[in-house]
Amino acid sequence: MALILPQFPVGSVLMPYMPLALRVFEPRYLKLMGDLVGSDNPVFGVPLYPQRVAAGQQPERLTIGTVAKVEDFGMTDENLGITATGTKRFVITKWLEPDPYPRAEVEYLPELVWDYKFDSQRMSLELEVRNLLTRARKYGEMLWDADTEVSDEPIASIWQLSGMLPVPGPELHTLLESEDVETLIENALAICAGGNRYLDALDAGQSPQD
Repeated sequence: MALILPQFPVGSVLMPYMPLALRVFEPRYLKLMGDLVGSDNPVFGVPLYPQRVAAGQQPERLTIGTVAKVEDFGMTDENLGITATGTKRFVITKWLEPDPYPRAEVEYLPELVWDYKFDSQRMSLELEVRNLLTRARKYGEMLWDADTEVSDEPIASIWQLSGMLPVPGPELHTLLESEDVETLIENALAICAGGNRYLDALDAGQSPQD
């Protein structure tokens, strides 16, 4: 039996173990949250991209997303606010009719498996991400502070550090697609290196494309 999961594209990538705060005001997503309020397991999918094929069709390129588990619902004068946390990764195999809200058939992806041989790379990644956030703050506000705490659990911390990177959604989505820990760390470190080169050019008063 296919697993059906409601979908809420938010225009950004949600990494496993990362928090998500949303203000919900569109009627279809208010309906979704209303259905989740009474659920024993209030979860929905967060894909980077919305439905791009007709209902019932399989996307040419499978969309990977993250399950968000709602931790709290709250009301303001105008909007419903929720806080959630990223959990499992999934791949959308088929989009369904988008009424009353987007839904899709999904398959869960395997959890990444930790090996302690990656301890030094994990520490390097933490240093690089925090350094990049410190440097980037000179040029604008960051979503995450350089001293943001991460989990002591290795897999969780790597996902969190990756999610803190100040890069566009497509780059984060590439990290979300990682099939193993080594690939995730290597790609995240490569993004850090590219970010530092970009900042080097800015510091030197040059166009980053020069």
